[in-house]
Amino acid sequence: MTSKRTYFLAIYKAKEGGYFCKFPDWNIVDQGETLEETIDNASKLLHFSAECRIADNLALPEPSSGDDIRDKLAPEDGEVFCLVPVTVYPPAKTERINLTLRGDILARIDDFAKKKHWSRSKLMVNATLTYMQEA
Repeated sequence: MTSKRTYFLAIYKAKEGGYFCKFPDWNIVDQGETLEETIDNASKLLHFSAECRIADNLALPEPSSGDDIRDKLAPEDGEVFCLVPVTVYPPAKTERINLTLRGDILARIDDFAKKKHWSRSKLMVNATLTYMQEA
């Protein structure tokens, strides 16, 4: 299993309003109107970039420690509004797991998946990720 990595996202207030941000350990910049949107946009971009690097058989950059990250910030970007840790879970090989559940519940899951033309696995993964995002 590929281990997760946590990178710091440096967020700055934009002069024209909103925020811009960068991951100093990557060559990634993004922006957003609100702080939440900025973090969400940057997190999605980091995950996409990690997937691309792994697909190209490239190593992910080593995350800087909290003590070292300030040395990587460019003074010309201005004063950092905040630093936010963002964890990325690099894609890994598919793994088979066992679940224990009652047969009637499994039948309901299978019926729903069939209506959607999905596999049981796809339904359970999508439902779990949606639940985690909303929690």
